[in-house]
Amino acid sequence: MFMSVQQHPTHEHRPWYRHGWVWFLIGIPASAIIAGSITIWIAVSTADSLVADDYYKEGRAINQRLEKDQAAMDQAVVLQSTITPMPSGSQRIEVMFSAAQGVKPPAFIRLRLSHPTLNHMDILATLDQSGPQRYRSEVPGIASGRWYAQMEDDQSTWRVKATWFVQ
Repeated sequence: MFMSVQQHPTHEHRPWYRHGWVWFLIGIPASAIIAGSITIWIAVSTADSLVADDYYKEGRAINQRLEKDQAAMDQAVVLQSTITPMPSGSQRIEVMFSAAQGVKPPAFIRLRLSHPTLNHMDILATLDQSGPQRYRSEVPGIASGRWYAQMEDDQSTWRVKATWFVQ
């Protein structure tokens, strides 16, 4: 009798690091570790500019600001503003002041322009009197978009808030 021997293909015995599936399985948790490390680095190195550090102190200050808003309403303070681009690249802000009879116009008006999301773009300016009940100042580069404006008198007795859309 003659017997035939079947030959099976021999499997190569390659080292573990030569198999693609091993690297695929190692890559999944490795990519999660790398992504987590990057996320932690971003969280630690980036400031949370929109979050107040001292909530209690902020809450107390809100009451004082509300009193200033009410004082402006009681005195019928109205501020009409215009922004004019200048050839130098800055903008001129002009404000017309009007109020109830007997309310004295301030010597100057403090202006705070706040960007809705980027506090490094906020602008503080003093509007000096340029005529009867007129105030003016030049400010560098106000970016187009929405801005929150707060204007106070020189004695900080009243405050007017508005939303400006700059083009």
